[in-house]
Amino acid sequence: MAKFKTPSRSLIIGGLFFLTPVLFIILLGTKAIALITPLAVKITQAFGLHSVFGGAAVLIVCLLIIIAICVISGYFIQKGVFKKWSTNIEEKLFVHFPSVQILKYRMIGDQEMVINEFWDAIILEEDKDRYNIAFITATTDKFITLFIPDAPRLDAGEVRYVPKESINYYPISMKQAMAGLYSFGKEIDIETVINKK
Repeated sequence: MAKFKTPSRSLIIGGLFFLTPVLFIILLGTKAIALITPLAVKITQAFGLHSVFGGAAVLIVCLLIIIAICVISGYFIQKGVFKKWSTNIEEKLFVHFPSVQILKYRMIGDQEMVINEFWDAIILEEDKDRYNIAFITATTDKFITLFIPDAPRLDAGEVRYVPKESINYYPISMKQAMAGLYSFGKEIDIETVINKK
């Protein structure tokens, strides 16, 4: 009986960590659909969509409205209308759910301009020819603030304050950084990055 205790606990805890965000997404989706349903019913009746989609017409219209809201919100954020607000929210979100940042850049990081790219991804040159994936999180006149994460997650690491004149680094894209962290470094061609500067 004792030998099943630890695996059982791991399974339960692992299941909880999987279920929590899934249940959160389902709860948010359910609330969003409940809020939009009256509008969706009016649109369905006005355009006679019941004859086309049947009983699923209201749900389809709800989903289309949610997608439209996401597209419009993303457009305004990209244009800078809500940039400060969205950056603050996103930073707080990444503190509590670090994997969201990896997911974000794995999904849309291949674009030239990613919405709210408020960290600069770099390869940091350390003493004795060692290199780390790092992020510049803030810059002042004399210092650069760095976050050096653990791989493959972003919820641990170290923060350093480095004088500008004593730092040597190589810029990379956020997608490269996230891919490198997620794959324990295999996805970055370090020779190409270093020789490109």
